[in-house]
Amino acid sequence: MIKKRICCLAVLLCTALAGLTAQNLASMSWSDVCNGKMGSEWYGSGEAMEIANIVLYVQKANGGWMKNDQIHQLTNAEQDALYNKRNEHSCLDNGATTQEMRFLAKVWQQTQVEEYQEAFLRALNMIFQAEKKCGGWSQYWPLSGGGSYQDYITFNDDLITNVLKLLRDIADNKGDFKDITTEAARERCRRAFDKTIDMIIRCQVDDNGTPAAWCAQHDTTTLLPAEGRPHELPSISGYESAALLSYLMTIEQPSKELQHTIHTAIAWLDAHKIPGKAIEDFTNAQGEKDRRVIDKPGSAIWGRFIQLGGETGAATYQAFFNKLQRRGKSRSYTTGGKTYTYSEYEIATTSYNPDMAYQPIYAIYDDQLQHLYYRFLYHFEDSDPVVDSKGLEIVTSLNALRRRSYQFLGSWCLKTIQTEYPAWKIRMEQLADLEDYLPYELNSGTYTGSQQNDQTYTYQFGDGLSIVNSSNKGYATGDASIKAIKYSAGVGYTVKLPAGMKVSKVKFTGYDNYDDSDAYIALCNGVRYQSGQYVFPAKDSNGNAKFVSHTLDFSNNPIEGSFLFSIAGKQCGLAITLFVKDPASGLEQPVNIEPRNGKYLRDGQLIIVRDDKEYNLKGSPIK
Repeated sequence: MIKKRICCLAVLLCTALAGLTAQNLASMSWSDVCNGKMGSEWYGSGEAMEIANIVLYVQKANGGWMKNDQIHQLTNAEQDALYNKRNEHSCLDNGATTQEMRFLAKVWQQTQVEEYQEAFLRALNMIFQAEKKCGGWSQYWPLSGGGSYQDYITFNDDLITNVLKLLRDIADNKGDFKDITTEAARERCRRAFDKTIDMIIRCQVDDNGTPAAWCAQHDTTTLLPAEGRPHELPSISGYESAALLSYLMTIEQPSKELQHTIHTAIAWLDAHKIPGKAIEDFTNAQGEKDRRVIDKPGSAIWGRFIQLGGETGAATYQAFFNKLQRRGKSRSYTTGGKTYTYSEYEIATTSYNPDMAYQPIYAIYDDQLQHLYYRFLYHFEDSDPVVDSKGLEIVTSLNALRRRSYQFLGSWCLKTIQTEYPAWKIRMEQLADLEDYLPYELNSGTYTGSQQNDQTYTYQFGDGLSIVNSSNKGYATGDASIKAIKYSAGVGYTVKLPAGMKVSKVKFTGYDNYDDSDAYIALCNGVRYQSGQYVFPAKDSNGNAKFVSHTLDFSNNPIEGSFLFSIAGKQCGLAITLFVKDPASGLEQPVNIEPRNGKYLRDGQLIIVRDDKEYNLKGSPIK
């Protein structure tokens, strides 16, 4: 009970400090506290340590924690209740365990208290133990067993992406995770990360020969989409797929196979949107809070669960039906003095309609309506019921309670497809450009400062590069996803190169900042271009920018000293990349010798070296 005594002392300390930070702390969610919202210095405070002691006190015997506990707000009785459940399974759902580990790492970095590190390492060991042979994790460890959906590979609620983010951060050995574990453990994190990425690729649903996206859960053996709770039917999930793709596109150097997975999943989701629609909250005629589908030009929605079709759909749903049949559970409903009983297999097979392939599917999960468990519904808004073969009137649509309490339809994929994917594609093009060239970035990430002399502004960048204009145009950032800088139309910008640099290609990546007319590259290095050649399209009617990349080739006469460029039409947000021919291109690098200037691989990462300084592909220095 040592931890309990520590905890009690911590509570007294908390009372003493209440006037300082308790109000701020009380307004925070536990996830916010774990993710750094209190400010770095606070994690070394006495208040942070007393909360860390509570985290230790309620830690499961197998290393993790349970979900949805607001640990910083627990009463003594609630702490004791969790302590008494310490021999139950740990959870990875809803951020559980990964967020507690992040909290402990922050406090350990500030305090170096050994017990916090030990608790962190126990949790990490639990994650290693819980990892599936195929890669990935389930909701709980140890597993629930008995064929429970809780044992499946789980993408739901960002479970796998939360674990992957944590493993990647630990492996990088930086920030909150600096030296918290050994190199052997960091290498194990890398292996678990790689295995799970491979699993994600293999779990991408094969839609009759076309790569699709993912379900919220997948079977660990067949990797087919699998059911969750009784209203979460096997399908393609618009919500989980969008969240997963957003994360996959943050991986700095994805393999060709992973790139193909992302390209094809985006294409499938784009092809299966419901265009021109959005979801609106409203109060219905019965005075209930409700949701409905409305028209909205330029928008789109997807089903949380999209029914599969063809041979893939037939195989997926037959596997699901067989599972329900083997389980042999029945569900009953009593009304008007009569009880109606159905097997789950009967409910699912009689309601499933293969002709509704690629449409959103719904189901109702309500303990008072168990006869609707696993029933396929095809109407979001109210529709007329039908009388089944047993004489019971059966609903054919969701009700207001289920519409408002669970997001069955949403625009989750819109940002992923329209904003994140175009920016990612540009980054992949930049990766491909590195084959024979060294890149030099002029963007908000490599910007170091500005100077103004009379009417001349100079933007300064790393590597001795600068951009000068004589039109009194100061520095301003653009879209952060491509690290853009704003450039005004009709202004001449001179890029000044350091001595000896010879630029073979110039890439302009960006977007038109306005919606009334297109912008375009009008001039670069003495060459004038027409309005239809290198265009940055105007924003669409919803204000969405379209990211475009244009590469101008000067290989036959590389640029030296400086060059002038200008944009016509409208202001643009641009990130500029200069490509210098790699002197090592086509030559084999000596084994175990890193060049003073050039590119080489270290631990699977491409490193760029310039004047004994190392940079990653984004142009950021490697410390």
